[in-house]
Amino acid sequence: MNKYFSRAEKANMTRMMLLIQILESVIKDYEEKMKDVDPEFMKDLRSCKTWGYKAIKRRYDFLDMDAAKDFTRHLTHMDIVFVPNDKAVKYHNILKEMSGSLVLPMEDFEKLYSGFIPKTCGKCHKKAWKECLIREVFRKYGVETVNNNAKNCPYSYLEAGVDLEAWAKAWAEENGMKFDKENLWKSDGEVHEDVEEQETQNAG
Repeated sequence: MNKYFSRAEKANMTRMMLLIQILESVIKDYEEKMKDVDPEFMKDLRSCKTWGYKAIKRRYDFLDMDAAKDFTRHLTHMDIVFVPNDKAVKYHNILKEMSGSLVLPMEDFEKLYSGFIPKTCGKCHKKAWKECLIREVFRKYGVETVNNNAKNCPYSYLEAGVDLEAWAKAWAEENGMKFDKENLWKSDGEVHEDVEEQETQNAG
């Protein structure tokens, strides 16, 4: 399986983990608040939770270590809140007034990174990819990777086999902009280290 989550799979994994939490709450209610509950019913309910945990752990075992840590961190900071639209506007306004915070709509954020990717990730295959600040921001805010099974940086368009010029032209057309080929940065020729070779050397 892929070493990184796609946006759709990230949503599915979140739903699965939410379901497990709900099952835990349901089991606790049956155990503490109800009498004469059928033992087979409780057995099946607990089995459902157990097999759900096993499926989630199995998927985690395929993930890149950073991807697993990032997803776990996102989950620990996530609360599910259902609010009417008027309350959503109220909390949005509070956030805007907070010092040190920048409220950036997702649409604008996507335009921002779509605009500079041709000059950065689109040409990058540097050895020090783990130290890249752009990669750090993308990880923090859950930007979808372009190479879910990458051995090096999952945001490297070159290693994903993406035709940068065709991609940039399509993006410019979609956003009503003129394609500027001269504004695309050229690669410096530096290449990623061989991760498997490094891991073998470290193990020895």
